[in-house]
Amino acid sequence: MRSWLDLFCFGGMSTARRAVLLRVGLLVALVGAFLGAAPSFAFRGTLVAVAPKMNTMLNQDTASVYSNEKIFFTPRRAKVPRDFGGKHPEAIFTALVAGIATYLMSTLQGLLQRQLWVPPFGAVTLIFAADAVAAAKEGKTMCFKTMWQKAWQACIGVAGACFLTVLLARLLGNTPSVLRAVAMFVAALSMLANPQSGYFPPAGALCALYVEKSVSMGKAMLPQYSYALFPCATGVALLLIFCRTITYMAHPVWPFSSKQQREKELLPLP
Repeated sequence: MRSWLDLFCFGGMSTARRAVLLRVGLLVALVGAFLGAAPSFAFRGTLVAVAPKMNTMLNQDTASVYSNEKIFFTPRRAKVPRDFGGKHPEAIFTALVAGIATYLMSTLQGLLQRQLWVPPFGAVTLIFAADAVAAAKEGKTMCFKTMWQKAWQACIGVAGACFLTVLLARLLGNTPSVLRAVAMFVAALSMLANPQSGYFPPAGALCALYVEKSVSMGKAMLPQYSYALFPCATGVALLLIFCRTITYMAHPVWPFSSKQQREKELLPLP
């Protein structure tokens, strides 16, 4: 005979389905233990004395200032950098950002029915995940100016390098060794010589991927020049946005300040 708890929770479910639900519940409990409680945002209070003139306030003693001037309490957010409670929690969080961004990219590819994920994007994801965590520690996760600058430089570098690689593959497709060497030369040169571009090493991996496809498949089966924009440049921009957004949305479920850091933030201002 089944217990009342079994009947209440599972009803008429089969044994296999109950086992699946129990495993999912255990997984959710473990993830919740890793994520921890919601963060406590540290605020510091500052006693602000409003005086007609600064010199007058500085020349008066403390008692006269407190008795003659209006004093009020103004909370403001601490300006000290935040952390994740140590290296291991930060490593777990960075890995989660990279994994979730990859999952979102793969899911979007399935919805669009068009290739968005290519193997070199693994390196791109890890770079942007670490960059997003570093920005979160400074409180600048969704700084749109910085995001635009990083995305622009990376996408210009990737698009230029891949465009030239496609051109070279059509000219030097019969000489694999020369094509590989010239593709890496042109990729580095295009990123360094273009003032609008940043030096983004994963662009070399995207160029190398196209070169190997050219060697193995031949010119007829290769993507056209649009390869430089889709999936290369578009995928880089999407991964940067995914990593930053995931990190920003994790604020309510991950403590961005360690206990020691919060104690420092709560210290009175000098």
